[in-house]
Amino acid sequence: MEQDVFLLSIRCPEKDFFEGEVTEIVFSTPEGSIGVMASHSPLFAAVSEGVIEIISEDGRRTAAVGQGFCEIDYRKAEFYLDTAEWADEINIARAKEALDRAEHRIHNTLSKQEYLRTQASMSRALARLKAAKSDIEHHTIGVKR
Repeated sequence: MEQDVFLLSIRCPEKDFFEGEVTEIVFSTPEGSIGVMASHSPLFAAVSEGVIEIISEDGRRTAAVGQGFCEIDYRKAEFYLDTAEWADEINIARAKEALDRAEHRIHNTLSKQEYLRTQASMSRALARLKAAKSDIEHHTIGVKR
């Protein structure tokens, strides 16, 4: 059975990350998670650093994303994000090292600016690890990508 699809575009400063037809997306906002399917009512929202799940007729893909915003209407969703990285391309060891460094720095920071910068580093590392874990779990249970 064919599902309704809509166009998803994800753009970052350094590249156009994704463009294609999807059946559903799930992403984080400051107010919580949002799921969007075709014919969603118009929405303009802030996007939080975290994970975006992209579901299409070909399967599911997961990406770690940075902050940004999105505009959604009945037949398309456009995301403008700081960063985006496919979960299956994340170097888990590097992400864990980045998290460890940030956790160490957060306990030794001197200024508010250093503290906020370190919090952002921790948030990025956690989002990357969450995306990688989600991708591994979906792959393990046989969900087609």
